[in-house]
Amino acid sequence: MSKPLKIGLVGTGSIAHAHLPAFKQFPSRVQITAVCDIRQQAADRFAELAGTDVVFTDFERMLKEADIDAVDICTVHNQHRHQVIAAAEAGKHILLEKPMGITLDECREMLKATDAAGITYMIAQCLRYLPNSQWVRQRIIEGEFGDIWALRSDNFASMVPPKSKIDTDKSTGPGIWYLDGKQAGGGALISQSTHHIDLFRYYIGDISRVTATSWTDHPFFINGAEESIAATMEFENGAVAQVLSSWASRTPWNHHYWLLGELGSVTSRLMPGSSPAEQYIGPLDVSLPRFDDDKSSRAFVPLDIADTDLPTHLPFVNEILHFADCCQSGAEPLSSGTDNLGTMKAVLGIYESAKTGQPVSLADI
Repeated sequence: MSKPLKIGLVGTGSIAHAHLPAFKQFPSRVQITAVCDIRQQAADRFAELAGTDVVFTDFERMLKEADIDAVDICTVHNQHRHQVIAAAEAGKHILLEKPMGITLDECREMLKATDAAGITYMIAQCLRYLPNSQWVRQRIIEGEFGDIWALRSDNFASMVPPKSKIDTDKSTGPGIWYLDGKQAGGGALISQSTHHIDLFRYYIGDISRVTATSWTDHPFFINGAEESIAATMEFENGAVAQVLSSWASRTPWNHHYWLLGELGSVTSRLMPGSSPAEQYIGPLDVSLPRFDDDKSSRAFVPLDIADTDLPTHLPFVNEILHFADCCQSGAEPLSSGTDNLGTMKAVLGIYESAKTGQPVSLADI
């Protein structure tokens, strides 16, 4: 039996806490042996939860001094490039939270560095590691859904107060990093819709062209971060997807998608009042002839997968265990950096189209 993969985790915000159960449930396979955060108290608190007393406030020092095989990078988006390149040059395997970067040049620089280092480089696109997602993809491959014609992604949230309740003469914004384009690389699209864009690529392949429009009228969104965006994506297989994302709408968290095929369809179930994470990993409803009692109702029925080849029904746990397996076997990750460049081309192509008002061919960027 292989020794557990020793991981240094950097960035102790909410996504790091979502990763923590994997280390708690499977200590024989993965262990956090060092924690890093620029905030000493945050690093100390998370290290206690993770069961280590090895704490750093400097990432490069952790790379040099900690007993680690790999890093789990859970930091603000504009820190990814520097941290990935530093970790690759130190010979550490890398699990990087999405998005890979905030420009395509950054993404390509990271791929060049990780390829040169010969290490495992995986992007944490968690929806690929849901049993439901893998079931749907396998049925698509087997032809059970027929040709896939269309997909739709909706991502809505009330991230800011209404403009009417803000004294704009005094307000400079709430100072939240994900509303700042310089730190996040954008707004709602890059932080949330990236999940569904990547899932759609996992289901039916690469995207060839995108067209988009965006709008921002709220003072809390700064440095180019959009509050709302609408995009159309054309896939190489002929399918079309719509993406609508807004962080300035008065609505409960709403992360929902459709997949429409010639012989069957899928919709994620709306779960009012549940958390964003619960909605992303929530149940699917499926319409397929195999589920029709009279073979003609076309009704949606809950998809209930009791048996799965995955270790758990929790995507964050599954992705981290998959990362560990790839580090130890040398296998290519399901959501490798190389594959994820296609997702980032779609996301950043959408921003380019919204900026120029013109369609963007992803082969040209």
